[in-house]
Amino acid sequence: MYSAGTESLIKQAREIGEVELQKFYGRITKQLAGKEHGHDVIDSLQRLHLIVASTKYTRRLPVELHQRLLSFCVSSSVEQLTVLTSAVLRETLPPSGPEQIYTLHDYSPLTSHTAALVLSQAGSKEDLSALSSLLLRSLDGRPAGILSHLHTLPLLNSIITYCPESLTEDHVTLLSKRLVDWLRYASVQQGGVASSGGFFTGPRIRQPGPVVELDGCVCGDFFTVLCVSQAFSDDQWMNLYSFSLLRHWLITYHNVTDGNSSTDADDRSEVDGSVVSMVSATSSSSRLLPPKERLREKSFEYCQRLIEQSDRKALKRADAELQKACLVEAVCILDGVCVEDAGCVYRSFPCVKSLFGRLNSDLSCSRVLLPIAQFYLNHGEAAAVDGECVWRCVFGVLPAECFNDPFLAHETLSFIRANRLQLRSSVPLYAHYFPNLLKFLAWDSPGLVS
Repeated sequence: MYSAGTESLIKQAREIGEVELQKFYGRITKQLAGKEHGHDVIDSLQRLHLIVASTKYTRRLPVELHQRLLSFCVSSSVEQLTVLTSAVLRETLPPSGPEQIYTLHDYSPLTSHTAALVLSQAGSKEDLSALSSLLLRSLDGRPAGILSHLHTLPLLNSIITYCPESLTEDHVTLLSKRLVDWLRYASVQQGGVASSGGFFTGPRIRQPGPVVELDGCVCGDFFTVLCVSQAFSDDQWMNLYSFSLLRHWLITYHNVTDGNSSTDADDRSEVDGSVVSMVSATSSSSRLLPPKERLREKSFEYCQRLIEQSDRKALKRADAELQKACLVEAVCILDGVCVEDAGCVYRSFPCVKSLFGRLNSDLSCSRVLLPIAQFYLNHGEAAAVDGECVWRCVFGVLPAECFNDPFLAHETLSFIRANRLQLRSSVPLYAHYFPNLLKFLAWDSPGLVS
C-alpha cells in the first residue's frame, strides 16, 4: 500500500489535463536547452517520469523534447540526469514518422542506461542482435562504451526473454563459456571493505577474509548464492547474476542451438548423453566437453552444492527464506538438466530423494516439494524409483494442512494442470486424493478462477 501522500501525487499525475501537460512539456524543453541544469531540472524530470509511468497508456513526447532527453541520456556526465532521462524514455514511444527513426549508433557510447533504452525501443531483430553483440563484446574483454559486466547479464536476460532468436550460435557459445567460469570459479575471498583510518591517513582497505556459510562457518572452495560476505567482489556478483538467469538460459540455449545446428547434432541419443555424463563425472575431463555439455555439468555441480548448503542452519530468518527459494530453483535446474541428458538422472536422484526425506515433514518448506514432485514425475520411471511417498505428501498432506496458503494453492493447481495427462496415467493416487484438492478451491476460489 502507498502512503496517502504518494497516492495523492500519483492521482495528480494521472489526471493532468492535456493543456497543462503541453505547457509542462514546453517548460521542461526550455530548461533542458539552458546551460545550467540544477535542482529545478531534476525536479522537472522526476515529475515527468511520474506522469509517463503512472498511466496505463504509453505516451509520445514532442519530438524536440524527446531528442533533448535522448541527447542527455547519451552524453550527460551527471549520473542522476542519465538515470532520469533513460527512465522517462523507456516509458514513452519513439517519435513517429520514418524521418524520426534512430538506430543503435545514436546510443554511443553504450552504458547500462542506454542499453536498457535500446532494449525497450528496439524496432527489429537486427537491432537486438546488434545490441547482443555489443553486450557480449564487453563480456569477452573488449569494452563496449563504459558498460560494466555487472549490468550486462540482466540486459541479456531481457533479450533472451523477449527475442531469443536474436542470439546467434556464436553468442550462445561465448556466454555459455563465461557462465561456466562465473558459476564454478568465483573467488571465495570477500571483496575489499573500507575501514575508518586515522586523521592523517584517511580510510584504509581491510584485508579481505574468506566468505562464510549461512551458519557462520568458513566457506570451502565453491562460492554460491548462499555464501555470505560483507562485500562481494565483481566475480561474486557475476556468480549471483549467473545463477539468477541459469534456468532460463539453459532452456533458451537448448532451443537456440537446436534451431541453428545441423540435423546430425540434433540426433543425439540417450546413450551419447549417458557417456557424456559419465566422462564429465569422473575427472577434470569436463574441460574437454563442448560448451553446452560443460555448462550443463557445472550447473549440475552448482545445484548439488546449493542442496548441501541448504542443510545448514541459517542465522537469519531472511537467509532461511533464501535457502528455500534457492532449493526451488536448484531442483528445477536439475530437472531441466536431466530432461536434456538422461545420464544425469542416476546422479541426481540420490540427492533429490535425500532432500525430500529431509523436508517432507516440514510444512514451512512446502514450496520446495512441488519441484521435487515434478522431478519424480519426469524421471521416476526411468530410474525405477517409487514415488508413492511423494504423491501422498503432495496430494494428501499439503491440501489437508496448507489449504489456506494462496501461493501454494496456485502452484499446486498449476502443477496439476500442466501435468494432468501424465498424472492420470502414471500416478494412481492422483484420482484417490482428488477430493482433497478441492480444499484449495473452497478456501481461495477467487484467486484460482483460471
